[in-house]
Amino acid sequence: MSDGRRPCALFLDDDPDILASAELILVRGGFDFVGVEAPDAAHERLDRAPVDVLLLDLNFRRGDTSGEAGLAFLQKRLAARPDLPVVVVTGHSGMAIAVQAMRLGAQDFVVKPWNNERLLASVRAAIDTPARVPANLPPQDLNLERSEKALIQAALTRRQFNVSQAAKDLGLTRAALYRRMEKHGL
Repeated sequence: MSDGRRPCALFLDDDPDILASAELILVRGGFDFVGVEAPDAAHERLDRAPVDVLLLDLNFRRGDTSGEAGLAFLQKRLAARPDLPVVVVTGHSGMAIAVQAMRLGAQDFVVKPWNNERLLASVRAAIDTPARVPANLPPQDLNLERSEKALIQAALTRRQFNVSQAAKDLGLTRAALYRRMEKHGL
């Protein structure tokens, strides 16, 4: 970090031993560390003060291996802050859930038990690599029939209803344009 402060890592995991282990590694690696065992505590902490990276376990209850709770948490947090760097740390959910988390916006995943250097490298890379924030594109009408009709109307208007010129603009023959105009009631 160029401002001289230590980056802050927030780790959400229901296992206090995992949090203690991660704290040792990350603090020695130059991070401030906040460990929380429940999603509500993580939401509260993220709403109260910014963090530089979120480490996220995907299961918050003993015996749960579906990853659904973690994916729901990830979606909610990234909706609030799409640029938040997230590293998924999973042991039981499997690769399919980790890949799904990355599709939702996580930048990397680490499998438990982790390699300490790999964990630090993933966290640093997540901070250093800007998250891909999807552009807010306006909704598009992808209905081909309506799109074709709109293109024909635009070409006709642009060419002041000269069918020959409009057909040329659209890459159609005059006869083909007439058929399409009839099809769309133009």
